[in-house]
Amino acid sequence: MANPIKFFMISLVFSFLYFGKIYGQKDEKSLLYEISGNGLSQPSYVFGTIHAICKDDFFLPEVVKSKFSASQQIYLEIDMDDPSMMTEMQKYMMMPDGKTLKTIMSEPDYKKVAKFFKDSLKTNIAFMDSMKPFILSSMTIPSMLGCPMQGYEEVFVKMAQEQKKEVKGLELVKEQFDALDNMGMEKQADLMLVKMVDNWSLGKSELKILIKDYKKQDIEALLKDMTSSSTADVAFEKDLLENRNRNWIPRMATIMKEKPTFFGVGAGHLGGEKGVITLLKKQGYTVKAVK
Repeated sequence: MANPIKFFMISLVFSFLYFGKIYGQKDEKSLLYEISGNGLSQPSYVFGTIHAICKDDFFLPEVVKSKFSASQQIYLEIDMDDPSMMTEMQKYMMMPDGKTLKTIMSEPDYKKVAKFFKDSLKTNIAFMDSMKPFILSSMTIPSMLGCPMQGYEEVFVKMAQEQKKEVKGLELVKEQFDALDNMGMEKQADLMLVKMVDNWSLGKSELKILIKDYKKQDIEALLKDMTSSSTADVAFEKDLLENRNRNWIPRMATIMKEKPTFFGVGAGHLGGEKGVITLLKKQGYTVKAVK
């Protein structure tokens, strides 16, 4: 059985790239952006990650490695080299108020999801009945990818350790869970379990296209992929993307003043009118693609 804690961060690929919309930076094909100006003595960099990708598809351009090495501190979405991170995540994995899947889902939906987990994952969902739907959904990602996985975050943590740099987080584990939980357990179950099962084949196909376009570093293509998807949820996008983007900007401003920083965040946070790149520009920073 897959470890739900291990795949929690990995599952954000769906949050950023599958359920959420992505808006492109016109004529720029890059996942790495330089942030300068507005009083910064040295530039910082932000790189758009994808939290789960096949090892054979994983790539890390030399320019990204170079800017990572040149930066004096590393920030991911959360502090992933914190020894207490797993323990902290465990606090928020279970549904509140004694809720279970059976109490928040209709009987037909529960049976459909339970059958899917049994047939596809060889897992009895009854033993995890109190886990939040998002955690259960994350357990399906290895099967959806169908290959040995590689995550950018774990690579960045290893690189930081080798370079004796501490990894820090833009937000707390609780903040990430709160962003997901704002929709409520019932909607979370419908969006991330029922609709996932109903659209399993479509989801696999769309994920392949997204990974292909991610490898091209083509934000415009990602925009086209998402606007043609029928799975986007406006409220979910606002909680998981827009609100968090807005919260990150003043934190990034403070961090960048301290030291030149390499930020690694989900690629879905970069683009759009309310994305990190545009919000930084509105604060007076010069943000340009690094190719």
